[in-house]
Parts: sequence; structure tokens; C-alpha cells
Amino acid sequence: MCSKKVILGVLVSLSVIVLTGCDFRRVVVNNPLVAESLERLVPGQSTVQDVARVLGAPDEIEEGAQGMVFRYRYGDSKTMRVNFGWLLRIFLPVAPSMNLGKGEGETYILHVAMRPNLTYDHSVIQPPPDPPHFGFWPF
Repeated sequence: MCSKKVILGVLVSLSVIVLTGCDFRRVVVNNPLVAESLERLVPGQSTVQDVARVLGAPDEIEEGAQGMVFRYRYGDSKTMRVNFGWLLRIFLPVAPSMNLGKGEGETYILHVAMRPNLTYDHSVIQPPPDPPHFGFWPF
């Protein structure tokens, strides 16, 4: 008798999981930043064309009084989402969206500083910020 209840519970759980709309995504923006490629750039000698040849086209260019700054971004994010409203599509003409999801992502930014004479000066890789910490339990 107990085994029939367990089997029924497992079947109901599996059917709920199968009928629930699940969504897994991974988004990668640009190629990973490689620090070794920066070793080929010589401060004061490498030109804008050399920087573009080694690193490619920048995502953003900012001009300042001390020269230009090129910004290169690399991002990698993963998300998972479950839509429990998908189950109600069977009974209702409109499926309400009841999403429960979690994601994590990292975005690195490479800043390349150029001198006013348009030669390479220095570069800095900005790491992603620490993820925010949220505690659901208030105590």
C-alpha cells in the first residue's frame, strides 16, 4: 500500500516537472580577454593600428585630455528559469507568467590607455564586481 503512494507521488512529481516550462540559457559576449596578447604592445611605440591588430576593434572609445581610452568587454552569463504558469495553459486561454529563476554573470572590462600622440600607454583589466548578497531569511 505504501509503495503505491510512493510510486504515485513520484509520477505526479515527474509529470509536474515535465509539464513545467524550464529555460536554461548561456550568453557569451566577445572573446575572452587574454593578458598574453598585451605583452606584444610596447608603451610609447605601439600605435593605434597595432592595438587594433592585437586586440581587435574596441567596444567603446572615450577621448580625454590625456589621450584616448579603448574599452574591451567580455561577458559570460548563465541563467535558469522555471515558469510555473506554463501548467495553467492547459486550463486557461492566457498563460500567466509565474517565473522563478536565478542567474549569474561575469563581465570583465579591459581599459587600454593611449597617449595624445596615439601610441599605447598602459592597460588595466577591471574584474567583475562581487555579486550582491541577499539573505531571504531575516534572522
